[in-house]
Amino acid sequence: MERNTNRWDFDIDTYINPWIPPSILQKLPHQISRFLGYRASPRKELGSILVALWSLFGAFCGIAAVSAVFKYSGVFSELDPPIIIGSFGASAILEYGVIGSPLGQPRNCVLGHFLSAVCGVGVAKLFQLSSHFDDIKWVAGAVAVGLSSAVMSITNTSHPPGGATALLAAVDVSVARLGWYLLPYVLIGTTLMLGIALAVNNIQRQFPVFWWTPKDTGGRLWPVSKATEPDLEALEEQKVVHGRSDIPTSFDLPMGSDSSTASLK
Repeated sequence: MERNTNRWDFDIDTYINPWIPPSILQKLPHQISRFLGYRASPRKELGSILVALWSLFGAFCGIAAVSAVFKYSGVFSELDPPIIIGSFGASAILEYGVIGSPLGQPRNCVLGHFLSAVCGVGVAKLFQLSSHFDDIKWVAGAVAVGLSSAVMSITNTSHPPGGATALLAAVDVSVARLGWYLLPYVLIGTTLMLGIALAVNNIQRQFPVFWWTPKDTGGRLWPVSKATEPDLEALEEQKVVHGRSDIPTSFDLPMGSDSSTASLK
């Protein structure tokens, strides 16, 4: 029997999402939930000038904070780490500029960098077993980026700057010197950038669009309560029968509501 490989498919979220607790942001105090990205009603769009200014301010704060931590805190000082790795500059564009991109959400940023670092360091360690490592370092870089791309794709954590992290881990001397310490390095860096993104981006904008996935979560350890979900069919019927435009439907429920597939998971 001929197998159609074009139809091969695997979605890791099918197996993970039932075990991820549903969002509780709407239950938190407003001052907290707002800076975690929750909105009870749709946010207002900003003009491009304001977006550019907030992007400038956020990117400056994020990169400055990460650089300052690694320069002055003494973290990994015995390894003489770089002040910052170049891939964080690319992440700053996603975290503070294009904040609505799925590629820049918390799961993608943190896990994308982390998994890429694992791939890059692992490949580098393997190639370093060769006495001709300097001559084949370029191959190690290519393998590291290819592997990180595949891993991010299969785990739904694609974050383009992660590819640069994997490449640097294999070919850049200052980054490769960290070895497996690159893993906590990127966790510290991405966590700092994420924290600043939450503070800066939620002053006039909304970040993140989702924490884990835009799809539904829960159902195993955390069963979703149907009692709190609006009857969408009834709302649709009222809107048609009574001609009322103020009744929300399944298409115009605010982002972050309990039944919206775009709620912050």
